[in-house]
Amino acid sequence: MSDRDVIGIRIKGFKFLAFAFKQQENIDAKESFNFEIATNIEINQSQLNVKVFVRVIRVSVNKEVAKAETATLFTVDGFEHFLSGDGNVKYPDGFLVTPVSLAISTTRGAILAKGAGSFLENIPLPIVVPKTFVPSSDDRVEN
Repeated sequence: MSDRDVIGIRIKGFKFLAFAFKQQENIDAKESFNFEIATNIEINQSQLNVKVFVRVIRVSVNKEVAKAETATLFTVDGFEHFLSGDGNVKYPDGFLVTPVSLAISTTRGAILAKGAGSFLENIPLPIVVPKTFVPSSDDRVEN
């Protein structure tokens, strides 16, 4: 394996940028909640910041009952192998799926922990396919 093939990623930090919910009463066992999930990826050479946005909608009343925004910061080792002539980073296709997956999973656990004792502890963020949250290389704008 050449040095060009080596790339490493580490979580450097995680924080809530926003978190709010309205305690829900009388939740039936058949009650359903819809989740709206979105991500934003900011690339700055050796750092990636993945923001995750979550809205929880209670279907029976068709209202938002919770929302969260998180930021997970990653550092990337070996990024210099992916610098273009203009100084922008072009990571290999598929690479960004890993930090997006980690950011969504971390957000899931953090919402469960922060929502402990409320209705949120019984409705975890669903498992999602992280590659659906990563734009294709043609759609990405690198910083």
